[in-house]
Amino acid sequence: MVMKTDAVFKRGLGIISLFSTVGMYVSGFGILIMAVLITTEIVGRHLFGFSILVVDEWSGYLLVMVTFLGLAYTMKTNGFLQIEFLLNRLSPKQRRIFHTFLISVAFFYSILIDHKLITYTWSSYATGLVSVSISQTPLFIPQLFMPLGMTLLALELLRQGVLSLRGLPSFDPNKTQNRNNKT
Repeated sequence: MVMKTDAVFKRGLGIISLFSTVGMYVSGFGILIMAVLITTEIVGRHLFGFSILVVDEWSGYLLVMVTFLGLAYTMKTNGFLQIEFLLNRLSPKQRRIFHTFLISVAFFYSILIDHKLITYTWSSYATGLVSVSISQTPLFIPQLFMPLGMTLLALELLRQGVLSLRGLPSFDPNKTQNRNNKT
C-alpha cells in the first residue's frame, strides 16, 4: 500500500512539473504570436499603408499571458532572484529549512493573489466588460491567464515545498551554488 501511495504521490508531482513546462511552451508561443503581430503591423504600415489597429491591445494581452504562464516554469528552473549572499553562508540543512520557509510563504501569498485574480476575472465576465478599442475584446478572456498562471505557480510552489520537506533527490539545497559554478 505504501509503495502504491508513493508512486501516486510521485506521479502527482510529475504532473505538476508537466503543467509548469506546458505553461512555458504556451508562453513561448505567445511571444512568437506577439512578434508576428508587431512585425506584420510594422511591415503593413511602412510598405503597404495599412494597420491592423489592435496590435498594441493584443500585444498587451499576450504580454500578460506570457508573464503569468511563465511564472511556474521560472520557479521550477530556479529562475527567480535569490538572496545568494545569505544562502551561501548557510549550511545545506539551514538552506533547506530557509528554502522551505520561503516556499511556504510564497505558496500562501500566491493563493491569496490567485483568489483575488479569480474574483477580478469573474467580475469582468459577469458584467460583460469589453475593451474600449475597435476589437471590443471581452476582457475576461485575456484576464483568464492571470489566475491560470497564478494557479500553476501555486502548484509549482507546492511541488517545490514537498520536495524540500521530503528531502527528495531532485531537491538540491546547493542549486544556487551549482548554477553559479557552471559559468
